[in-house]
Amino acid sequence: MMELKDFPNYYQAADNISIKSQKAYLNIIRFDLISMIFAALLAIYSFQDVNQKFWIYCFTGLLLLVGLILTIVLKSKKYEDVWYQGRALAESSKTLTWRFITCAEYFEQSLDLNTVKERFIERIREVANEFKDLSSSMDSKTLNQEIITSKMLEVRNLSMNERKEYYIKNRIEDQQNWYSKKAEWNKGRYNFWFWIILASQFFAIVSVVILMNNPDNNWNIVGLLTTIASSAISWLQIKQHQEQKQAYTTASEELNFIKELSYNINSEKQLSEFILDSENAISREHTLWLAQRRK
Repeated sequence: MMELKDFPNYYQAADNISIKSQKAYLNIIRFDLISMIFAALLAIYSFQDVNQKFWIYCFTGLLLLVGLILTIVLKSKKYEDVWYQGRALAESSKTLTWRFITCAEYFEQSLDLNTVKERFIERIREVANEFKDLSSSMDSKTLNQEIITSKMLEVRNLSMNERKEYYIKNRIEDQQNWYSKKAEWNKGRYNFWFWIILASQFFAIVSVVILMNNPDNNWNIVGLLTTIASSAISWLQIKQHQEQKQAYTTASEELNFIKELSYNINSEKQLSEFILDSENAISREHTLWLAQRRK
């Protein structure tokens, strides 16, 4: 099985910085939304005492200030751009790696090994140059590691049938399982946030009706509930669970169709075409993901 350390240095570095930037980006947005919800929470009761009002306003202002600072940090640090670019570099490097180790087009087994190595390194360099801005963010220690690992050469030296089986198990089936799990996870998260939004809007309406019948009531949770609903809607737009679920399901189905055609592979040329079809399917999913994130 191909582990992280078995892939080129640029894949490892890009994958690492992409994951870190994604976590930072989502955590900042998460805390930003939570701070607004707590600010709304402090306003649910209308205090009559002046001192109590003063402290409530102080805490509310502090929470809003935290939200403002987090928004500025999000803009200045550009975590989202690093996340996208890192993912694009990692996926491009991964695709080239699988083409290299399976002796697919441009890295054919009939070529001299040194020539193939030179071609692979040149292609990795070209891809890395497309994301020059990432260089300062990626770990320099990781970038100083091997571009072509011993595991890559080991798999490349396998027979055609062994390479085919290795690719089906460790690339196609592994990717299919990942797509299936992510599709189900996104479906569950979408339903969860949908019901949060629905419940918040429903109880906000109920609260308005209660206030209409009791206008002197000091309790008012309408603002809190509408803030929760708005925050949940914003989170859904950021995570795009429904779109992700559809994209992962489609990619998994396409890979399954491609895998079913593997029985007919009897030559290096057919294996090469099979690899290219599979990698194109995976690339389309990533391209669609990137396009959706950029909307």
